[in-house]
Amino acid sequence: MVTMEKVNGKRWYDSYPGLGLLLNKLKNINETKRSMVLNGIKKIIEKYDSDLVDRRVMEFPLSVKKRRWYDKDPYSWLAINSLKYADDGIKKMVIDYLDEKLP
Repeated sequence: MVTMEKVNGKRWYDSYPGLGLLLNKLKNINETKRSMVLNGIKKIIEKYDSDLVDRRVMEFPLSVKKRRWYDKDPYSWLAINSLKYADDGIKKMVIDYLDEKLP
């Protein structure tokens, strides 16, 4: 089980122990299951902060090089960037959800 105790790191999700590992697992599962899990993430975010995307979408990074795995797919990009700006309670729910859904 992943905890929410913050730690220092270079990436935004490094502040949440286990989230980087879970996102890496998400990156490496088959596309069909990944889409299902990403949809679940979006539903959690929408349920608890329905206007988060509208408030923050202009802050979501757009990369021409698309270096990160989630930059290559618009649904992944939207879900992961929304999670970046979600409050800690939502992040905790998503971490628990990923912990349950990913092998």
